[in-house]
Amino acid sequence: MKRILSILCVLLMGFSSMSACVKKQALTSNLSPLTIIVMDTTQALLDGAQVTIGKTVFKTSFDGRVVLKPEQIGDAKSCVVACDGYKEETVALRDVRTLVVRLTPKAGKKPKKEDIYYSYGTTRTARSGKKGEVETLAASAVMEDGAVYEAEEEVAFLAVEEAPAVSKVGYGSKPHVPNNISAGKLTAGEVNDFTKWSFWPNILDGSHKEYISTWRIDARQRYTVQVVNKEGYPVVNYPVSLKYGNNTLFQDVTDNTGKAELWGNLITSNPKTMVEVPEQTIVVDEPCEAPEDVDVLFVFDATGSMGDELHYLQAEMKDVISRASAATGGLKIRTGAVVYRDHGDEYITRISRLTDNIKTTQAFIDKQHASGGGDYPEAIPEALMAALNSAGWNENARARIAFLVLDAPCHQDSATIALLHEQVLNAAAMGVRIVPVVCSGLDKAGELLMRSIALATNGTSFFLTDDSGIGNSHLKPTTDSLKVEHLNDMLVRTIVEFSAMPSCEPQQEQEVAIEEQFIPNPFDAKQLEDDPTIPHGEGVHYLLDVSGKLITILEGTFDETSLRGKLPIGIYFVKTFYDGQWHTRKILLR
Repeated sequence: MKRILSILCVLLMGFSSMSACVKKQALTSNLSPLTIIVMDTTQALLDGAQVTIGKTVFKTSFDGRVVLKPEQIGDAKSCVVACDGYKEETVALRDVRTLVVRLTPKAGKKPKKEDIYYSYGTTRTARSGKKGEVETLAASAVMEDGAVYEAEEEVAFLAVEEAPAVSKVGYGSKPHVPNNISAGKLTAGEVNDFTKWSFWPNILDGSHKEYISTWRIDARQRYTVQVVNKEGYPVVNYPVSLKYGNNTLFQDVTDNTGKAELWGNLITSNPKTMVEVPEQTIVVDEPCEAPEDVDVLFVFDATGSMGDELHYLQAEMKDVISRASAATGGLKIRTGAVVYRDHGDEYITRISRLTDNIKTTQAFIDKQHASGGGDYPEAIPEALMAALNSAGWNENARARIAFLVLDAPCHQDSATIALLHEQVLNAAAMGVRIVPVVCSGLDKAGELLMRSIALATNGTSFFLTDDSGIGNSHLKPTTDSLKVEHLNDMLVRTIVEFSAMPSCEPQQEQEVAIEEQFIPNPFDAKQLEDDPTIPHGEGVHYLLDVSGKLITILEGTFDETSLRGKLPIGIYFVKTFYDGQWHTRKILLR
């Protein structure tokens, strides 16, 4: 009897052990891959960092990432992360999908003086007649082994009579920052090709036709889908796809107005296909939700060619960050920044992830200076990859906006362009709206690329102008007209327009509320007047949404109440020509 019981115990123990193994395998098969992002203390992504699990070594790619499958992790509780020039870290493997590891630079010996970068705070010059007066400046340098030297040093200044302003100290140091730098000085004009859609094909078939083959992108075949719930409210973050049979050609999510922009045959290197045209309006059984969250990321070029404008741009970005929350009526704004250069420079990308602490983003932007580059193109695809994969976007935010500040396009080799295409498609699928901010130096080929990226991601385009007198000569974009404004106001306005949503609070009555008075508006109708296929003149009304997109053209007597039930609840504008001028009225559908 005892022998039988012993056998049964052994069998039960074996079965229990086998069940545990089966259960463990089942759990492992259901786990998601773990992405490890390795960066330094300045949040520069580290290429080639080693991640060791057991006896297996993995290396991060150029965007500082390594993706591990559950079976590659196994039973490991921790991993060792190492990179030349940095202190080794042992990191616990937690039950998360993304793990960010920051490595601390090793202490290095003091570099040669000509290799030190001196960071200026409030720029001062020596008082008259006192040669050799010193000021304490932050000093830093990157050593040959990758270590970072950081300290404070006393730097001697000359008297004012001999040097009215100190421009630099040592090789590669920051230029002198003028005392009059402040926000509100840069000027720019907006080119929103959604609002000038009939003008866009003329550019693609005319002045910019040759550049389509350069970038292999053709934003021409456009389909707009409107998604509303049963009560007529716009549905935000609703995924919409353009398909051909079982193949998905393009993905987007609806914006704050409930619209998605889909593009057929966007990438010209792909085989041409006939798409299945989606329904123009989709009614879904979804509750009214107006998320309070907005993500705003600044992605900017910090190569040497940006030196003529970078300090002013930093002031503008900080101003926009401080104003954004108040301008949107107290929405929860998270901000972040990605700075990039090019292959072979001190770094390719540095990142400050999205955070609700605006001081963190402002401090990160303040630390950047222009250097490196060496040739015209820069690492835009890599910058977008870092922005999309490592910034920590909130997929439930009502708006996700990336301002791409630059003065040069990317390289034109096939691999780089393919990577760029991938990032543009990923941005659209994530609902990240890219808004290029073009600085001095961009050419016409780059203009087409920037405007195409903006269209493909449901964004708009800004072009700095010479009106401010700041920086080198700026490109004049090909368009019918360009209204010049202050850049910081344009950035804030775009955040507001991309975030505006009707309240989901129930109204006592369903009614159309309109302003009683027409307000004159400097609406430029040159495009309409030059195109005989577009109705214009007395009795023609143009209906636009809050972001400026043309919804429809109506002729004859305009009855606002006829819009009820035909458009999502929200804010619209009607532009009408009478008495020799254009007028605009605001309509609130509730």
